Amino acid sequence: MANANILNYIDPFDSIAISYDGKNFSNNINKKSFIGSRVSYNDVILHTFKVPTSTSDDELKINVEIKMYDDAGLDVQKKYKISYSKKELDFEENVLVEAFAIEVDTVTKSLESVLSRTKHIDFLALPFLSFSTLYKNKIIEAKNDIFVYIDENEAFLSIYKDGKYLSSKSLINLEEMVKKLETDGVDITINQLKEHLIKKGLDASIYERGETTLFNGIEAIFAAMLNKINDIVIYNRSVFGFEKVDRIFLSMHNGRIKGIRKFIVDFGFSDVEVRDFNMFRNKEDGNFFEKIIASYINDKLESKDFSHNLTVFTKEPPFYKKESGAILLIVSSIILLSLLYIGFIEYENIELEKQKNMLQERYDIVKKNQKRYKQQINAVNKELKNTETKKESMDLKVQNIEKNIMRLKDIRDSKIVYSEFVFDVNNLLKKYNLSTTKIEITGKNSMNIEIVAQYKKRDSITMFMEDLIDGGFIGIKTDEIKLDKDIYMSKIEIKR
Repeated sequence: MANANILNYIDPFDSIAISYDGKNFSNNINKKSFIGSRVSYNDVILHTFKVPTSTSDDELKINVEIKMYDDAGLDVQKKYKISYSKKELDFEENVLVEAFAIEVDTVTKSLESVLSRTKHIDFLALPFLSFSTLYKNKIIEAKNDIFVYIDENEAFLSIYKDGKYLSSKSLINLEEMVKKLETDGVDITINQLKEHLIKKGLDASIYERGETTLFNGIEAIFAAMLNKINDIVIYNRSVFGFEKVDRIFLSMHNGRIKGIRKFIVDFGFSDVEVRDFNMFRNKEDGNFFEKIIASYINDKLESKDFSHNLTVFTKEPPFYKKESGAILLIVSSIILLSLLYIGFIEYENIELEKQKNMLQERYDIVKKNQKRYKQQINAVNKELKNTETKKESMDLKVQNIEKNIMRLKDIRDSKIVYSEFVFDVNNLLKKYNLSTTKIEITGKNSMNIEIVAQYKKRDSITMFMEDLIDGGFIGIKTDEIKLDKDIYMSKIEIKR
């Protein structure tokens, strides 16, 4: 059983594993602890839309699914894990919804290094939501903050207002910076650029005479980045009332950029405090962002909040907790107890048979002395009759038990057939991302379902029915198809 007090965090990009108990980080990995990791920002599909504040949670879940497929362009042929967050808007009767989706195959490939070390991931975090741990654990005071993370293949910013997440946007990463510098005539690798940003960065006084082109290229890249950040701040000001920036936290995977504080202030953020991600009370070495995410996942586990957990790599439940396993165990237990009881009844029958034989012998003896032992004979006859009655009762019980065993076997077999039948239909519903408003089981090999789909996706119902027929189902009938508020509804009868 997993230890809920210790989290093992495995980073998918450098394969570093750390443990966290809510206070201290260490490299002592416990295989029985919870496993956490994160997705790459590039693997997250984001889409924002508004809904009325009166929208129920169930309605919102349906809206999120529809919007992500219709507006965000999710592929109906692929599997996704989808989540969302709601944000209150001032002076509006609407709620802003930000939906997040990851494509299962893509994320599985990105997490190959993690999955090579563990077969399951208990919590898979979205990186831009992780900074909330800094406020929750009172590492920093709640203000208007921008967090900027830059790495080889991902770079993004997250905006928080008074300690609450507002939005996130992608930025230029190190790989893209190298390509941009190449167009300016600078030949440099990603590792060289990392080292250069840490040692010289944006401090013009450190550069030598022959490095003017390199400095100008780096300066232009970060100036464009700050321009984009400023545009994003202006947009969030109009939507969320994000009036000013109090702090900017900016880090690369392996440290701070030299001269970035002065560069940001000179750019125009004169009243902004500039810091990096090394903010824990006990200063830590290594990638500070990994520790922020580990702390965030630990918060989620402690509060048992899995609302933004995008893992699809869950631990297999024990056999006895599965529905089929529970049914099989119950049936097997009943059969075993029944067989034991049958054995007991058989033993009783043998004993009764012995008693009958003994009484018959006594009866034969008494019969020879009928006149003398008439009273004894009557008593023996009565006892013999009672014994035979008991035996008949026992025989009847054995017959009933045998019938019950046969019924239990039938129940077990019908459960398996029924489970396979429902499982097959459910897989096809998932394949075409079809939602149902009603499922009615009319027999172990028949059911009626009512499917709802957006009008634009009405062909999904036809393909669903064709796959049913190809899968060996018979009697596929559609009783009613109608259009109601852009929703295509169909009642389908399925037989096998």
